[in-house]
Amino acid sequence: MKKNKLSIAIAVASLFAAGAIFNACVKQSYSTPPDLSTYNPSHPPVNMTCGMLSSRSLQSGSFVALGDSTIEGVVTADDRSGNFYHQIVIQDSTGGMTININQTYLYNSYPIGRKIYMSLKGLYLANYKGLMQLCSGIDNTGKIILIPGLIAGNAIIPASFPNTVAPREVRLTQLLTNPNAYYNLLVKIDNVEFDTTSANTSYAQPLSSGNISTSLNLIDCFSPPDVLVLYNSAYATFQPAVTPLGNGTITGIFSCYSSPQFLIRDTSDVRMNNTRCN
Repeated sequence: MKKNKLSIAIAVASLFAAGAIFNACVKQSYSTPPDLSTYNPSHPPVNMTCGMLSSRSLQSGSFVALGDSTIEGVVTADDRSGNFYHQIVIQDSTGGMTININQTYLYNSYPIGRKIYMSLKGLYLANYKGLMQLCSGIDNTGKIILIPGLIAGNAIIPASFPNTVAPREVRLTQLLTNPNAYYNLLVKIDNVEFDTTSANTSYAQPLSSGNISTSLNLIDCFSPPDVLVLYNSAYATFQPAVTPLGNGTITGIFSCYSSPQFLIRDTSDVRMNNTRCN
């Protein structure tokens, strides 16, 4: 009898011990993530700016090798929604820059708000369709060459997260009057709306339509109104969402593909709840 009681006691104690170990493991799995808000890893000295790169004089379709220099910036657009593909956009106090990388799910390493340092040695600055971009050159068919993922991983040093970049608040006419001053920048356009053919329709036609992208028109309240193309990918997660009917603001990256165009990160960038002016 005593032997049985002793066996039971040992079994109960073992269960308590196992429970304690299990609970300890559970608690560890829910530990607070590290605070990266001030994280600043060692990096080469920053001796180049996005503004210096974007102001280089390059003809469309040309590219130039970059030397042993380093830039820094905060990610203002990533590929999470699918409207940007193989790209992130960064911005510092002087300007912005698009970086083309042959890798998907870039937002896992370089989400919006992540500060990065990037070594430019071995990379190229290209004027592709009117937009200054970092890449591995332009091929003989005129297509941009993406930076291989391994090279990008070695060149980019992720730093603090999250960081906030306030968009530059502009009117549509400002962008169209002096586009080079705003390319690759996060901007917020005030007092705009979709024209009558682009309002109350899906942001992009589905892939089944045979189109991989859709261009919609943003207009302001001048007479006649200024017009800016909003580019949306059929691969974007918000493809079927419906554009608003009202007037208001839109935030995103001011870009260029032979002519000025605008890209949103997702539909939260669109705030148009006011009465239309057209």
